Amino acid sequence: MKVTIKDIAREAGVSHPTVSKALNGAPGVSEDVRRTIVAIAKRMNYVPNLAAKRLADRRTNSIGLIWPKAEGLFFYHLGMKIQKEAASRGQDVILSLAEPPEALRIFNEHFVDDVIFWCPPGWQPDIAFIKQRERFNGNMLLMGGGAMEGTHRIGIDRKGGIYEAVRHLAERGHRKMTFIGERSDKLTGFTQALLELKLDYHANYLLLTETPGKLPAEAVAGLLDSGDQPTAFVVDNQTFAFELLEQLRERKLRIPHHYSLVVYDDIPEMERMDVPLTTVGPSIGKLASTAIDIITNQYARGPGKWANVEIGCEMQIRKSVQPPRSG
Repeated sequence: MKVTIKDIAREAGVSHPTVSKALNGAPGVSEDVRRTIVAIAKRMNYVPNLAAKRLADRRTNSIGLIWPKAEGLFFYHLGMKIQKEAASRGQDVILSLAEPPEALRIFNEHFVDDVIFWCPPGWQPDIAFIKQRERFNGNMLLMGGGAMEGTHRIGIDRKGGIYEAVRHLAERGHRKMTFIGERSDKLTGFTQALLELKLDYHANYLLLTETPGKLPAEAVAGLLDSGDQPTAFVVDNQTFAFELLEQLRERKLRIPHHYSLVVYDDIPEMERMDVPLTTVGPSIGKLASTAIDIITNQYARGPGKWANVEIGCEMQIRKSVQPPRSG
């Protein structure tokens, strides 16, 4: 039978709180009594209950990850990087795909120390989330662009990234470009670049989805089958890029022979394509290491201050961009 603190207390003729203090090095116990209790514990082969100690300390060396349900390789790779980075600092990661208030409730019940929550720009907490946040005693980091009082934040300069993608295409000689994606800061970066770089603007080259995560497939097909076509595409996520490539294959069109292509989000799969794709986006490794630095208080921000970091995007130039064909 496993030896407990109560067994040691009975053997030593003291209370079990005294045994607990003696074994944990807490004040309130004389050195003679401490030595006696430690000797009895060794003789009885007492093994500390680390789980119970963690509960008493309310520290579990764990980070809760509230993650989006959206399909996409970016979130898979970023989640894995965060877990690896946390493990290198002695932290466990618990991931939840539940709705944010429910995920935070579960993390509260399991004494998770800190939380990283991916939320996009413009996100607003609802009442249920605010109530759970008030019960949560640890640090919280909002990642992706959302903001909330009393939390750390990591934003991403998506607008600047897409601007640089357009600049790169312009430097290779492209003037007629199509944007495929959602109405967001990426679209703002695209249109701003067209204006400031004095490139051609065509309203029918903006292929915008009205349903988040769903490619405007009919609009893409209509453009590819029309006589007025761009020479390059800027696509705001890898899922849309894969679907665009499928439409091109159906028409026996090739990247970069017929069109150049830049994709937002640099994931490993982009480099492994038959034609490695040029990408723009934040470094997944930098996002992960910055997040863990902040949540473990290793990010220099000054005492009592909330971190507010903006991560820039990086271009990875590969083979999917070439000068436009003449004629």
